[in-house]
Amino acid sequence: LVELRLADNLLGDTLNPIFSTSELHGLKHLQIIDISGNGIKAIEEGIFEGCNSLQELHLDRNSLSSIPGGSLNGPKTLRILSMRDNRMTSMKIGTFQAQLELETIDVSKNSIASIEGGIFNGLLKLKTLRLGRNRLTKFNSDVFQGAEALQTLDLSENFISEFPSVALKAVPELRLLNLSSNMIQILDNNDLSSLTNLYYFDLSRNNIANIVPGTFLGLKQLRKLDLSVNSLRTIEDDAFEGLDNLEVLNLKDNNILLIPASALGRLPRLLSLQLDYNRITALSGDILRSIAERVTTLIISKNVVRELPPGTFQYFQQLQHLDLSRNLLANLNSDTFSGLESSLLSLKIAQNKILSLSGPVLNMNGLKNLDISENHLSEITADAFSLLPNLSYLNLSRNGHLAILPNTIFHQLPKLKILDLSMINLKILLPNLFEKSLVLEEIYLNGNDITEIGEGTFVNMLNLTTIDLCNNKINNIKNGAFVNVMNLKKISLKGNQLQSFKGEFFNTGTGLEIIDISNNQLSYLYTSSFRIHPRLRELRASSNQFTFFPAELITELQFLEYIDLSNNGLKAVEELDFARLPRLRSLMLSKNQIDSISEMAFHNSTQLQIIDLSYNRLDRLGERTFEGLIRLEHLNLEGNQLSDLPELIFERARLQMLENINLAKNLFQIAPLRALQKQFFFVSSVDLSHNQIREIPADDSIMVNIKDLDLSFNPLSEEAINNVLGEPKTVRELNLAGTGTERVTQLETPFLHKLNLSSNNISELPLSVFERATLLEVLDVSHNKLNNLTYFPKIWEMLKNIQTLNLSANPILSISQNDFVGLESLKFLSLHNLPHVTLIEKTAFKSVPNLVSLDAFGFPKLGYMDIRGLLLNLPALECLNIESKDSMIGSEQLQTVLHPRLKELGLVGLRLKSLSSGTLSGLKGEEMVIRIRNTSVTSLPPALFFPVPRSSHILLDVSGSQLSTVSAQLLQALDDRRGDLKIIGLESNPIICDCNARALRRWLPSHMDKIKCAAPSQLAGTFLIEISDDELTCDIKKQTNTVPTTQSTTKLTRKTTEADIIWSVAPTKKNKPKSNTNNIISGQSSVNNDDTLIIGIVGGVVVFIAILVIIICIIRLRMSHQYRGGPIVNGTSIMGPQVVGPGSSCACSVKGAPPLYAIPSNYTAGYSATLPHKVQLSGSPIRTTYSTMGRIPYQTAGQPYFIAYPSEEKIYR
Repeated sequence: LVELRLADNLLGDTLNPIFSTSELHGLKHLQIIDISGNGIKAIEEGIFEGCNSLQELHLDRNSLSSIPGGSLNGPKTLRILSMRDNRMTSMKIGTFQAQLELETIDVSKNSIASIEGGIFNGLLKLKTLRLGRNRLTKFNSDVFQGAEALQTLDLSENFISEFPSVALKAVPELRLLNLSSNMIQILDNNDLSSLTNLYYFDLSRNNIANIVPGTFLGLKQLRKLDLSVNSLRTIEDDAFEGLDNLEVLNLKDNNILLIPASALGRLPRLLSLQLDYNRITALSGDILRSIAERVTTLIISKNVVRELPPGTFQYFQQLQHLDLSRNLLANLNSDTFSGLESSLLSLKIAQNKILSLSGPVLNMNGLKNLDISENHLSEITADAFSLLPNLSYLNLSRNGHLAILPNTIFHQLPKLKILDLSMINLKILLPNLFEKSLVLEEIYLNGNDITEIGEGTFVNMLNLTTIDLCNNKINNIKNGAFVNVMNLKKISLKGNQLQSFKGEFFNTGTGLEIIDISNNQLSYLYTSSFRIHPRLRELRASSNQFTFFPAELITELQFLEYIDLSNNGLKAVEELDFARLPRLRSLMLSKNQIDSISEMAFHNSTQLQIIDLSYNRLDRLGERTFEGLIRLEHLNLEGNQLSDLPELIFERARLQMLENINLAKNLFQIAPLRALQKQFFFVSSVDLSHNQIREIPADDSIMVNIKDLDLSFNPLSEEAINNVLGEPKTVRELNLAGTGTERVTQLETPFLHKLNLSSNNISELPLSVFERATLLEVLDVSHNKLNNLTYFPKIWEMLKNIQTLNLSANPILSISQNDFVGLESLKFLSLHNLPHVTLIEKTAFKSVPNLVSLDAFGFPKLGYMDIRGLLLNLPALECLNIESKDSMIGSEQLQTVLHPRLKELGLVGLRLKSLSSGTLSGLKGEEMVIRIRNTSVTSLPPALFFPVPRSSHILLDVSGSQLSTVSAQLLQALDDRRGDLKIIGLESNPIICDCNARALRRWLPSHMDKIKCAAPSQLAGTFLIEISDDELTCDIKKQTNTVPTTQSTTKLTRKTTEADIIWSVAPTKKNKPKSNTNNIISGQSSVNNDDTLIIGIVGGVVVFIAILVIIICIIRLRMSHQYRGGPIVNGTSIMGPQVVGPGSSCACSVKGAPPLYAIPSNYTAGYSATLPHKVQLSGSPIRTTYSTMGRIPYQTAGQPYFIAYPSEEKIYR
């Protein structure tokens, strides 16, 4: 024996945590052994003794907490040791002392935080070391000592903030260095001085903002440099000085505005340049000239290029692959690509705004792949591709206005193999469209409006293997539509309006293996429907209108493996319907109306292993229903009306093996354990949830051997619960959620890995409960009545392997640091919806430093929560949902967890009202979920996503917040990420449908059609997408002021939203100035001509001053000669209420109130009262005449009024 692979078995599923066996001792020639994925926690020392030729040992995906150095004693020739995805936290010296021939060590995807210096001493042949996705932050200077021959070092996805230059001096032969997805900010020449032999250098997804000139001077051998997803923005001319042999440069997603032509011109051997997801706006021949000589691959997709001038690529001599997709190009001129006629092999210009292919037709003899998908093409000429003789792949999909194609458009493409015409609104499929495309292999026509497939549409296409016609409106397929397509392997007609599917559609037999006719209107099939396709493997016919499915349809299909008839109207499964099908493996019959199954329905279909009969109307099954089957891997009977199973239904003489059965959501009052007893040795998973079971017998032997038992949401009696928990069993997963459990007895389940006791009435967990369940890894006690965690640390002492803990929805009063002592290995913690908690200590999570997921929200009685302090001890979180008790949150509170590994961030809390623009600063993951749920946030900062890489795929969830609208600036940022950002939950926000919602309505994608208006009242409840822009107004108040004079009347219309001003004008009968004083205004004038406006204002001011002087003189003259009033009180003026003044917005006359100013009633001078009156000392009773905003002058003597001015206007006295 040379190679032994035992991966993904249960070798570690034993009570003894140490894996041991003597079976390997005599295998002298064994070279490779793979025992990955077996749940092994430790390995016996000397297990490989005698394996003198062993070269590769794979221990990936187990539960090892350390490298089993002692276990490796014995073989002396081990070259490869792989221990990916285990639970190791450190690497200690002496681990590899017995394996000095090691060439490759892979310990990535662990939790290693420290590596002892000298651990690699003596490993003179070590070439590859993989330490990616651990928790390394820094390295001792001697950490790599002894591994001088190391050539490949992977340190990606750690938490390294400084370049490990000192440690790397010990590995001068290093050729590949991967430091991606770390937190490095600075890089200089001194860091790289010892790495002179480096060939590949990956620094992507760090925080590098600048490349100091001369940084790479010593890297003369470097061939590939990846600086993608950093923050470079600009690149100095001599940034890449010294990279004389660089061939591949990746500058993706750095917010670069201009192509650094000068810097790139110093890379004489550059072959591939990647600049996608930047902000480059301009391209031209001169800009690209510096890289044109040797570059073969140029990627400038996902930028903001609007125009490609003629000759942009004229200097390129060897360019083969050009990607310009997702820019803002509106025109595609063939002159742009002059110079690429013979060299270019692949051209991608998808997701632009191209309206037409203008100018001469594209002329590129060597072009093989052309992608023009997702543009705005409305028309393509018949000769558009006539000069592309070698084209093999053409994608025109998602050009929604194309609709019609010339019938000869593909006739001059003799080598076309793959054609994508999906979602172009195509209505007619012309018969001769593909008549010259004889080498076509795949055609995609899905998502169009095609109604008919005419005769001869697909003719003599001997190489055709795939036709996708799904999601059209096809209601008719003519006989002979498919002629001589013998090699066709897959046809999809899903989502059409077909009422028949005949064999006559094809003129001859085919090699069809997959037919998908699901989601049509089929109610009947002909006996010839499938007979013409003898090699059919998969038949998908779900979501039709079948009420019966005759056996004759498929009897002769000896290769049939998969049948899906779910979601139809089948009433019964008759005798031999699915019998004697030698290769049938999966049968899907869910969501029908089946109420009976014949006892011989599956007879002798010996390979049938998966039967889905869920959500039918079955109330009984016959004893011989599954007779003739050998092994049922999964039997799904969920959602029926079964109350009992025949005792002999699973007898071994009829069914040899039953492994997993789902009986959930039926009417069982007694668990059908006697029927399952016949499969005692084989049944491993039983789901009896959501039934009416009350009693479980104590001595039923079938319960002993079940590995996964689900009894949740049954009204179990206390005795039944004790029988399940307290009787010895080998169960690995046990679900007793919602069973009314009040008291938990000691668990007699030593193999138990997963226990769910949620949604019960448990108020305490005695220490004795878990004494024998020490292998437990997942514990869910949410939605119970636990209120005290102080005694839980004693439980944690017994549960050393616990990985997941859920304490949510309990009446817990406080959470302290000591509550989680002993849970150092915990990775997933859920603490949401704790209605009575009043205290969460700042150091509450100090004892769980290895957490990767935390849910901590829903604390209505908690006054304050120190988010920054809580997260300080959780540096490796990858998923965080947390409540904020602050009104504003920013990166300061979240600084500890804002790193490239964080993939989900949720902010919750009604006190949270705003987010800072830098809240997401530091996130760099490829896939991220951002949740702002159930908050009081009314608007999102326009720059919220600016720090997040444009290449990140983001799901934004704003469910239950208070967003009134989404600003146009933010929508522009979202549009900039089209295709990479999806927003959900907006419909649960109170959107105000005013003028600010116009941008939102225009931006809304078609699938977001459920957003309703919350205000104003006349639009409340209306779908936003149905409202026109004219109705989305801010209801600007418009007012008119008419000034009565003896000669003319001028209307003054107010167009600002400033406080209104009352105009006071008295009629003038004599000495009227020639200038028009009515043009003196406050705010915006109705006069449209700027010159007239200026002249009017200047003239008005001059006239006003002159009149004011005259008035003062007249008043003083009269005061010196006449006094008719009473005595003046204290010699002061009469003032109005204090609340009315220059800062008030009051603009109304108030009857009965004291006047703001006392004005002599015999005053008759006419002017516009834009300034305060002179304080008068006379109180003579003279009739006053006032005019307010064009109204009829008041004649009542002594009518009081208020005059108010906008706060920003100056007041002159």
